[in-house]
Amino acid sequence: MYRILSDVSISDGEIFKDREYLVKDGCIIEHSTDTSKAEVIDLRGLTVMPGFIDTHVHGAMGYDVMDGNYKALDAISTYKIEEGCTSFCPATITAPMDKTITAIASIKNAMEKGVKGAYILGAFLEGPYINPKYKGAHPEEYIRPPSQKEFDGDCLASIIISPELPGATAAIRKFVERGLQVRLGHSAATIAEVEAAVAAGATVAVHSFNAMSPLHHREPGMVGAILTNPQLKGELICDLVHVHPKACKLLANCKGGAGIILVTDCMAAGGLADGKYKIGELDVEVRKGESRLPDGTLAGSTTTMLDCVRNMHQEVGVSLAEAVEMATATPAKSLGIFNRTGSLDIGKSADIIALDLDFNVRFVMVRGYCMKKPLENLPSKL
Repeated sequence: MYRILSDVSISDGEIFKDREYLVKDGCIIEHSTDTSKAEVIDLRGLTVMPGFIDTHVHGAMGYDVMDGNYKALDAISTYKIEEGCTSFCPATITAPMDKTITAIASIKNAMEKGVKGAYILGAFLEGPYINPKYKGAHPEEYIRPPSQKEFDGDCLASIIISPELPGATAAIRKFVERGLQVRLGHSAATIAEVEAAVAAGATVAVHSFNAMSPLHHREPGMVGAILTNPQLKGELICDLVHVHPKACKLLANCKGGAGIILVTDCMAAGGLADGKYKIGELDVEVRKGESRLPDGTLAGSTTTMLDCVRNMHQEVGVSLAEAVEMATATPAKSLGIFNRTGSLDIGKSADIIALDLDFNVRFVMVRGYCMKKPLENLPSKL
């Protein structure tokens, strides 16, 4: 059992002073328990918060989810810990069917076996049901209309569908009935088509502003739907490369902390130097941390969840509590797992991190297991 001391903590968009968190059997428990035998972890002077949840990850440290093996997923999970991420969704990318099936099977195996770092929430199938016009880094030859029968498995958490494709609305309803989160993106949809998809059960827009029909005053498109529909949460890659800070601010003004899901969309170069890599089937080159196809198209990112939270707070100008909400409670609620993680409430999984004044991750606990302990405390930034 652990007794965690905190003078400043953030949870579900709120700031709390002078709290203690008791952890037993991997969960945060009530304070009425006898703490005489608890190990004390003093995080006073740091800012305590739930572990970040990255719902859109393609790779890191030279590994790609599409490698389709346990080693890759374990390495990615270990890397995620360093950025304060305690859980994540490995993301596939459009590829030949056999490779996608292998990748899904490897994710299921890793979930059953367990990984050494951030734990896996389930697979995110990004492709093949997207619009070739906004394909981004997805190879066009493998893109196809939605099918309700191609993919199955209890390791799936969510799937992307472009709402304007033939059969999209029926497919969305079917996947939602199966308990999957449906995300919209890589799309040329009109606002009416997006609204129909939301009515059918879609709840998230993939990497807002990127690879989608833009805002126009006579046809608001996907961007207009994201900005105006409270039922549609917007992913945001806040590396300040994919989206200008002022556009990030516009999204924040319209959606708030409860409407934005910070994601990295990180690919294999995450944590490594500039150079040549692959994302799925395609070759990419990373220069100054920017991952691009030969034609200049952005292909994932090399950013971290820590960078995204820092940028939202320091560069975009939202409060730290709101930025943390975008990386914790909001993604948890969107996946339907807020009863288990995403806040520091009693009964939740003990997924806890602490940051210092300079936004360094100083402490990480995953399901009650200490992955990183602070060597010394520094004054809190709050």
